[in-house]
Amino acid sequence: MIWLARTVVVALLFAAMPERAAASSPLAPLPPTIRVNISLLGTSYAKIGSTGSLTVTRDDGTVVYQGYQNSVARRGVRRLADPSRSVVSLRDPSERRSRLQEVREARRRAQLEDIPIVSVPFEFSVEGDGSEALATPLFSAQQITPLHYAATGGLLTFDGRAFRGTLDLTRDDEGDMIVVNQVDTASYLASVVGSEEPTTWMPEALAAQAIAARTYLSTHLARHDSYDLEGDTRDQEYDGLAGEATSTVKAVQRTAGMIATYNGRAIEALYSANAGGITEDSENVYANALPYLRSVPSPADEIAQASSWGHTSWVWTTEFTAPQLRSYIGARGIDVGDPQRIDLVRLTGTGRVLSAKIVGSGGSRDIGKDKARYYFGLRSTLFTVTTHPEEIEYVDASNAERVRQVELLGATLERSFTLNVRDPDRMARTLRVLGWQYRLPARFVFTGKGYGHGVGMSQWGAQGMALGGNSAEEILRHYYNGIEITNLGGA
Repeated sequence: MIWLARTVVVALLFAAMPERAAASSPLAPLPPTIRVNISLLGTSYAKIGSTGSLTVTRDDGTVVYQGYQNSVARRGVRRLADPSRSVVSLRDPSERRSRLQEVREARRRAQLEDIPIVSVPFEFSVEGDGSEALATPLFSAQQITPLHYAATGGLLTFDGRAFRGTLDLTRDDEGDMIVVNQVDTASYLASVVGSEEPTTWMPEALAAQAIAARTYLSTHLARHDSYDLEGDTRDQEYDGLAGEATSTVKAVQRTAGMIATYNGRAIEALYSANAGGITEDSENVYANALPYLRSVPSPADEIAQASSWGHTSWVWTTEFTAPQLRSYIGARGIDVGDPQRIDLVRLTGTGRVLSAKIVGSGGSRDIGKDKARYYFGLRSTLFTVTTHPEEIEYVDASNAERVRQVELLGATLERSFTLNVRDPDRMARTLRVLGWQYRLPARFVFTGKGYGHGVGMSQWGAQGMALGGNSAEEILRHYYNGIEITNLGGA
């Protein structure tokens, strides 16, 4: 939840989480392996391979492929009704065609040879040398066919990532196609720690994350038919082998079996990237008021300010012109005409926005709880908003980020500031650009602190406390009130 490179995905996924906190669960040992959905919503194309040999089987054990090529499972494939009549060969076998090019080629063939084009609900094939873009699949079916993937002498790969264990192509609770990784629990946790926090962070911060991740896992198992939990911020970020490092493996080993409990039951171990100096009461974001998820100071969050990549999780600014804001919220289902003002109707005790109102030329819309992050595209709800008229701003030439921002706002460049520099050795003169003067349009300016929902442990705060000498257990007891650390045994 901390990687800023995934800001858009993280913000949207977390904002879309239902307003609920899981009920406390009775203690039970974690299973030796878990099933993680590693595909995004609406998956229709799954290319799965192996760094060794790949074996693909059906539910009944029938082997449908064994070899070293990548396999491809697709839904809703448009192809010629006679699959033996493939499209013309590519001039260059290494050339890769887009789906659109393939469809155009098939349509031409269909017209020339009077072969109809049909839609195939599901098909499974392997990649060849590229010479036949729509070559005959290994099999087609009228519905998603569950498949099991195993690697020999290597790891499985999906979506550019490598995974331990096995993969299964199956259906989610709504019947859509997904890819599930069955992996041993220790490897899963080691990857979550490294996917959620930088692997170079302090050992005690990583250990605190390992305990929080294990606790979260223990309270969120068995919620789906074909898998246990999501492999992204709908549950916990999980990047397979890419999330693992020696430091994260050690963090899992050092905390083996340890979870956070309250009154003898596993807690809802929520966490976010940066609490902005203070965490939030759970009921102000989710449905339930939980005694261990109370607002506490998080002064160590400030260390993010010194980070070249993490500083925008501490303080940040987001700006929209009125047309830009109308377009942005319109894509999220809000139409109030041209936005005229934004009222922050209710604030929590920490200063977070509990409810807001967008007032526009065509009406108004109320926004409650944590949803302001989604509708306005913000890093947190710890923000203020002001309206700025058209104005002049000087931007230093060294501030590339601000230059990008004002250009996205449609600012007009009015003047460049330069310095005439003379080289005494060559008697030459050069112009050095010092900065630019822009005329900025009228706009809404959101100014805030923190990144994420702000409930439970702050990851930057945990790193700051670890730098200050606190142990993982002390970090967790600070962010989760009244808890105990309980060892279940196992991973």
